[in-house]
Amino acid sequence: MVRALPSKRRFGISISEDLAQSLDRLTEALGIDRSSLVEEALREYVHDHLHYLEPHHCQGVMILTGRVEHEELFRIIEENRDIIHSYNHTHVGDVCIEFMIVSGPSERIALLHKRLVEETKCKIRYMPITST
Repeated sequence: MVRALPSKRRFGISISEDLAQSLDRLTEALGIDRSSLVEEALREYVHDHLHYLEPHHCQGVMILTGRVEHEELFRIIEENRDIIHSYNHTHVGDVCIEFMIVSGPSERIALLHKRLVEETKCKIRYMPITST
């Protein structure tokens, strides 16, 4: 049985010259073409942000890096205790790293993620553990 290949859609994007050069160096180092690398990066990004797209139960890790105003962060954590199941703070050099284990409805995870981005001005990375 021959399986049909998924259809492809072509579109153009504009990125900075520095990013384009990094992308080209990375494709060379990995031995893959630019389209495959960009497609995989976008697939991962969409997967990590699925909580914004469709209702489901999420479990994952939120990682915050940067200079955090802890009083503000603790207020957000306290207001979301029902979906934040664990919190840890550590330092690497002079950079604060905050880890939160979260679980709950995707809508709540999306709101928490958006709020952390807007209010802390830190780099936020959400890594889903499961999506059901």
